[in-house]
Amino acid sequence: MYAISGHARVLGAILALGVLAGCAETAASPPPQVAMTTAPQLAGAWYQVEFETNKSDIDARGRMIVNTVANVVANNGATRVTVIGKTDRVGSATANLALSQRRADQVRDALVAAGVPAVRIDTRWTGEGLQQVATGDDIDEQRNRVVDITVVQQPR
Repeated sequence: MYAISGHARVLGAILALGVLAGCAETAASPPPQVAMTTAPQLAGAWYQVEFETNKSDIDARGRMIVNTVANVVANNGATRVTVIGKTDRVGSATANLALSQRRADQVRDALVAAGVPAVRIDTRWTGEGLQQVATGDDIDEQRNRVVDITVVQQPR
């Protein structure tokens, strides 16, 4: 008869266990389930248009973002767009609230001009109230001078 070395026996046992473990895992694992929900689903992404200090003009990069959002919405009739204007803390809270409204209105108007139906756009503004980066008064922070744009898929 053939003599089997100790190393060969160990190797054979490892291979056998590996095969059995693979079979057991395959048999025991059910296919992944997809959760069904009626909540709005993100149709595109979250976008941000940035602004210069105390300005509400949309620059070239901002116009590209607006056109991207308009394209996402044009390709899906069940979407809604939320536009939220924000500011940093340079200036008074009252002036910043008005500035955030002008920024949100500018982005909304640009979206409408790019083909997004106005009835599918919700526009809000927060002034310096909802900052991405918390700062003290009169701190110039680019990341807070934005309009957030969110596109959501509405349930049918």
